[in-house]
Amino acid sequence: MQLVDVKKDVSSKIRHWCARAERSPAQVRRKLYAWGEREGADDLVATLLEEGYVDPKRFAEAYALDHVRLKGWGPGKVAAALRFEHSMDGHIVDMALGAVAAEDVHEAACRAVRKRKQRHPDEDPAKTIGVLLRKGFMVEVARAAVVAEDAPPKFGPTC
Repeated sequence: MQLVDVKKDVSSKIRHWCARAERSPAQVRRKLYAWGEREGADDLVATLLEEGYVDPKRFAEAYALDHVRLKGWGPGKVAAALRFEHSMDGHIVDMALGAVAAEDVHEAACRAVRKRKQRHPDEDPAKTIGVLLRKGFMVEVARAAVVAEDAPPKFGPTC
C-alpha cells in the first residue's frame, strides 16, 4: 500500500482544475471546501494567486465578456454576480465591465428582444423593457433595443 501526501494531491488537483478555465478565488475556495480541505484553503488560494493560476482581474474580464456575449446578460446582472457570487471588489468589477464594448451590450439586448418577440409577438413594449431590466440592462439600452427591433428594416445593421 502506497501512502500519498494528501496536501500535494489536493494541490496538484486544484492546479489542474484552475488551468482548465478561469476561476475566481471564491470558486477555488468553495471547491477546496467541497473536497474537505478547510484548513489550508486560504494558504493554497494565496499560492495559486502568486503562481498565476488564479487572477481575479483576468477572471472578471472573461466572466463579463462571456456572460454578455453568450448568455445575454446585461452589465447590472454581471456586476451583481461578480460582487455577490464571486466576492469581487468594486474596482475589479468596474474594470471588467469597462472591457465589454457597448456594441456587445446593445447586441445582447437586441437578441433578447428578438427572442422575447418570438414567444410573445403582441406583448406591450413596456413589458419587454421590464424583462430587459431584470436581465441587468440599463433603461436607455433596453428602450433602444425595443425601438430598434420595432422599427421597419433599413439598409445596414440596426440590431
